[in-house]
Amino acid sequence: MATNLQAATVGDEVMAYLVLKNIQISNANAISGMTWGFPAVSHFLGFVHALSRHTERSEFGFSLDACAIVCNQHQVHAHRENAYEPYAFSLTRNPLTKEGKTAPIVEEGRMHLTVSLVIECNGVNRVTDDMERAQSDFVKRLAERNKLAGGTITDIGACYFSDEPHAKLLRRLLPGFILVDRSQYLAEQNEQCNESALQNWLDFSALKYQATDTPLSAEEHKESPKVEWQRVKSSFDGYLVPIQIGYKKIAPTYAAGDVANTRDNDTPVSFVEAIYSVGEWVGSPSRLTSMQQALWQHAYRDPFYVCHTQSQLSANVDPIDLDDDFLE
Repeated sequence: MATNLQAATVGDEVMAYLVLKNIQISNANAISGMTWGFPAVSHFLGFVHALSRHTERSEFGFSLDACAIVCNQHQVHAHRENAYEPYAFSLTRNPLTKEGKTAPIVEEGRMHLTVSLVIECNGVNRVTDDMERAQSDFVKRLAERNKLAGGTITDIGACYFSDEPHAKLLRRLLPGFILVDRSQYLAEQNEQCNESALQNWLDFSALKYQATDTPLSAEEHKESPKVEWQRVKSSFDGYLVPIQIGYKKIAPTYAAGDVANTRDNDTPVSFVEAIYSVGEWVGSPSRLTSMQQALWQHAYRDPFYVCHTQSQLSANVDPIDLDDDFLE
């Protein structure tokens, strides 16, 4: 695994980053558990894992691992009547049933989005430009045939390898926002507040205002009492959002074929619940000190499958302490 900023050469193999720039996705899934507006991190890591299974078996034989996520543009299929109403998803009208009745509507949140991915590579052969181009073209063809977050990839702006420092590499993907893990903020909030972990997590997505009295004389106050509403500033800086980062197993693992109607009858099955944490959208690559702060990677420890950035994993941020209170 390449965790340093510069490429490392081992024989003819070079560890570098694979960049998929401006991936245009149509009708991606906009709902992730109790959150909506952007696909879960596990969607992108699953996409990278699917690509890696093909590249490892190919003639090139390199693997793909961690992934940085940059959102360049998004359009959620939702609407509201006015600024004071909640959003509602724009749903399609299904054809009538064979009895001529209106088909039931299963609410689905969809969105169009453009993202750029920076993927950590291991075993890429960059001896010649032709070899490097052949590998990047191979990955691009693979990516265009796969779905990402349940949506259809309609175009990929560019696919190339890079060993540039993180700030220079990420600046080439602007304008956009980089999704960064802020699980430590939730851990600090849980330690400082007496509220439940669920309430602390919801606070990161709430806009809070408080009423303060306007200084008036006694006569003015009696005639027309007034208050001013002021925004309650969060103790944490940044554009913070609640995100889904993985799953927790809630039942024993069943053997292959024991559960009916599964996608794969050759793989064991587990029932799970979502795990949530806090992320931040960072608009300036200069705010990051290393690529490890942006590279998301999965970690498995029964019964948890979670996604954290490499910097959080190295800091031993434990998802069990963060989420057990409201996942049980």
